[in-house]
Amino acid sequence: MRIEVPFGKEKLGFTVPDKNLLGVVVPPAVPTVKPEEAVRAALAGPIGSPRLREIARPGQKVVIVPTDITRSLHEEVILPLLLEELNAAGIPDSDITLVIANGTHRPNTREECVAMYGQEVVDRLRIVNHSAYNESELKYLGKTPSRGIPVKINRIVAEADLKIATGVIEPHLFAGYSGGVKSIAVGVAGAETIAATHNVDILDDPRTRLGVIEGNVFRQFLEEATGFVKLDFVVNVVLNPQKEFVRVVAGDPVAAHAEGVRAARRVYEVPVSRPADIVIAAPGYPKDRDLYQATRAVNTSVYGPKPLVRKGGVLIIPAPCRDGIGHEGYHTWMKSVHSADEAAAKARSEGFAPGEHKVFVLARILQQAELMIVGSAIPDQTLRELLLTPVGTMEEALERAFTKRGPEATVWVLPYGVITIPVVS
Repeated sequence: MRIEVPFGKEKLGFTVPDKNLLGVVVPPAVPTVKPEEAVRAALAGPIGSPRLREIARPGQKVVIVPTDITRSLHEEVILPLLLEELNAAGIPDSDITLVIANGTHRPNTREECVAMYGQEVVDRLRIVNHSAYNESELKYLGKTPSRGIPVKINRIVAEADLKIATGVIEPHLFAGYSGGVKSIAVGVAGAETIAATHNVDILDDPRTRLGVIEGNVFRQFLEEATGFVKLDFVVNVVLNPQKEFVRVVAGDPVAAHAEGVRAARRVYEVPVSRPADIVIAAPGYPKDRDLYQATRAVNTSVYGPKPLVRKGGVLIIPAPCRDGIGHEGYHTWMKSVHSADEAAAKARSEGFAPGEHKVFVLARILQQAELMIVGSAIPDQTLRELLLTPVGTMEEALERAFTKRGPEATVWVLPYGVITIPVVS
């Protein structure tokens, strides 16, 4: 069967023999909504909260926390309508600041901001890139009650009178689903806070999984940490794999997010019959811009409710990775070990710095299966230092995978690996 998967902003085609192919796992088709109409309706009928224009007061300093370049959210639709609500409450643009939820990611350029938020928003507002590593830009707020995690948040956000966050609700390795309060507790948090939450104890917890909300200890932290700053209002979007709007929710950060998750489950969770020997999972743009984000495509195959790839199998990620690795600490850490078992053991004994949690996640994935990276701009030697297998083409990757697992090896294909949760029956 001839199959195409996203590769950068283009498509990558390859053939999987019919006798080996178990299927192409794609989220089910669900009705879409018109973006502007859906955002307006959500703002006019918020969940668990008064309307934003009723919350806002003239003279308040307002901060909006939007997503960064690693998320695809259509902020250019949302932000002008948020400004319309705030202006209607008597708040001028000069009292509104955008603080980008970079987490530990790199800053966004002005050109990227224009592409994400639209020229109008960039021209109208002051825009600040959050830096998790600059202590002078952070404010210490206390420790979470359940685990004593120190909470440091961007000072501009912490000291604002009115705090608003946007976000996309999609499968997330730790939070179950992204969105809600995550933009604050991670997106504009300090490196120390992020490191304390992305640690082995939390990642090893069986409730810290894709699609799991109830009892999720990571999400418990998110809500406790955000309680220190009182996030007032969110606008969250559920998208389909084509990045079309399926649902928009607005209002209380917890109540609105819960409603959004219900919609997201219908989009992203797909029942499958059994695990396979080989899984091809495409991250898609913009996740495939760097390796750090691209490897999320196989998280669902290992960290889902049950593994989709068999023990000793092969995972294949087609990703151009034109921005490189995405986190140098990730590379430095992995160069110090020689096997997945050694990486996992070192992570458990020594811990890791902010952003390096992917080391432990990757080690757990590699303990389950070999991971091939196809078509990457990253040098082959660098990929090998990360314990990954560099491959030039999908044809070569499949040939090597069948050689390893045998001619009767079974294959699942996930064209939208990051946002598809296969639920193995």
